[in-house]
Amino acid sequence: MTSATTARCRFFLSYAHSDPLNSSGNRDTDVWVRSCFDDLSARVGALVGEDPAAVGFADYLLAPGTDSKARLTEQLGRAEVFVPLYSPGYFIKSWPMRERAVFLDRLTRVLPDEPDAARAHVMPVLWLPFPDGGRESEVRSALPLGAGIPEYAENGLRALGRLTPYRDLYAKVVDRLAHRIAEVTSRRRLPAGRAVPIDEVALPELQSTEVPFVIAVSAARGETLTWKPYGGALDNPIAEYAANVAQRLGLPTRVIDRPGDLKALDGSPGVVFVDPWQPGGVEALDVLAGHLHRWTTPIVVADSGDQRFTRHGADLVERTEARLTALGAARVYRALDVKQLDNQMPSVVSEARRHFLRRAAVQAPEGYSRPRLGGSETSSRRVFEVSDDD
Repeated sequence: MTSATTARCRFFLSYAHSDPLNSSGNRDTDVWVRSCFDDLSARVGALVGEDPAAVGFADYLLAPGTDSKARLTEQLGRAEVFVPLYSPGYFIKSWPMRERAVFLDRLTRVLPDEPDAARAHVMPVLWLPFPDGGRESEVRSALPLGAGIPEYAENGLRALGRLTPYRDLYAKVVDRLAHRIAEVTSRRRLPAGRAVPIDEVALPELQSTEVPFVIAVSAARGETLTWKPYGGALDNPIAEYAANVAQRLGLPTRVIDRPGDLKALDGSPGVVFVDPWQPGGVEALDVLAGHLHRWTTPIVVADSGDQRFTRHGADLVERTEARLTALGAARVYRALDVKQLDNQMPSVVSEARRHFLRRAAVQAPEGYSRPRLGGSETSSRRVFEVSDDD
């Protein structure tokens, strides 16, 4: 069996993240993507005689606290085939479009004079239908995979995988894709190479009227942008980590680092990370008064493995939560380790987003175009689909 350090990355699965539909804290909002990735990995592994756990990559495999941008850039520099799951949300969210742009840029440099060979390393899949006939060229490029299977063209691969009567058709499409990946990567290995960092790649301006998701940190003065709790378990400062999560859900972000900028929370959804050990104690939180709206979610961040927490951390966290509630917070989260933070963040972002949109709908005057935060994959459902939370 090939070791993890030398294994070839036969394919990179790219997709638009779905918003969590509830605040349960479950970050696995793309269960059907995971299922497809597992099925495809199993088939590719069997065809090429390699460990299914090592033949492909998808971003949900990233460990909690990982520097996601650096890790994704690394994998996009190793992958030999790019498999985008096309959906309406794919083309309005910057994260999957950046993944696509990074891989295409690498292809033009590795195979500069071989356009046909380069195209063979991109294998699009119609994941969800485009009800308004948008992105015709991209949809057309994904249709050959389902040749002879009209249900694929009409409803996309996700529907075939979700509904039992169509599982055989789903398996047939996945098998075709696996054979194509195995064939292309066995015929000619695409050499690994340097990829443009995912946050630096040139990207066409995405049409958007989205309101930015605001990220604030209440910690010691001078540490708001650099605070990395959990004893180094986070690769990046917590503000940058949260920005990455929001961006993967399709939201533009703004990080604020001065008390005078807290007014940004009055007109945008957001999150406030709170260090209970910051100088000034719980009274230091009074600067948040008037800014903890229903669409602003505070998270008390403490490391349960820290000796300080063992001595009196639990009591301090409870007093911090009580103070935030008294200042107007409708709900206060706590994150006592990096895994808990990682599980909560997608739901925290989406919950704040939903409350802000409800507020905008109630307060918007007649004729006002309410702000939009990210595209909803659910808007593209057809009768063939069932709800996203089953």
